[in-house]
Amino acid sequence: MTLRSATMPIRPTAAAVAALLALAACGERARYIETGSTEGIVSPGEVDMQDILKATGGMLESLAETGILKTGKNQPAQLVVSDVVNDTSSRFDVGELTYRMREQLVNGGQATVVTTFGNNAEDKTAQDVLRRDAFLKGDGKAQLPDPDFSLTGKITQVKRSAGDTKQSTYTFRLTLTNLRTGLEAWTKTVDMTKIGNKPAVGF
Repeated sequence: MTLRSATMPIRPTAAAVAALLALAACGERARYIETGSTEGIVSPGEVDMQDILKATGGMLESLAETGILKTGKNQPAQLVVSDVVNDTSSRFDVGELTYRMREQLVNGGQATVVTTFGNNAEDKTAQDVLRRDAFLKGDGKAQLPDPDFSLTGKITQVKRSAGDTKQSTYTFRLTLTNLRTGLEAWTKTVDMTKIGNKPAVGF
């Protein structure tokens, strides 16, 4: 008699299927949390929203303490937001930092932001209207904004590792320049260091 060996397909039992479904259901369900809270995901190699909110808070607190905006010719001071360079490996919109600062400064009556200044004006349409009106009135400078300060900055990253553990220090730097003197009027750095080998929830 000839014996034949055959590989029998392994079929999962109802109990095994039920166990797998139970494990899948144990994953945390999606939910809303407060932006910037300690419940958010912390990524060692990325800039998280918590980092941006911390940097914004630190910058605004320092700027308010100096009172430098009150020295502008215009009141509220007129501010031009120039380039803020992201020199990190993390891809994110630096506008998340500058727009949140603008919101507090403008809505709090501390500054107005000029969006029609320079060759790279933020609002080209408004700039064209102002220039047209000035031209029609025969005064090339009339009605054009006369900003007091410009805001520039840079975000850098220093990375280190030991075995599987990785550490990143992000430095947010902003500088306010007096456009009437060309001198630096205010500067501030905010550092944040994160360590770990993978993203985790909470600080």
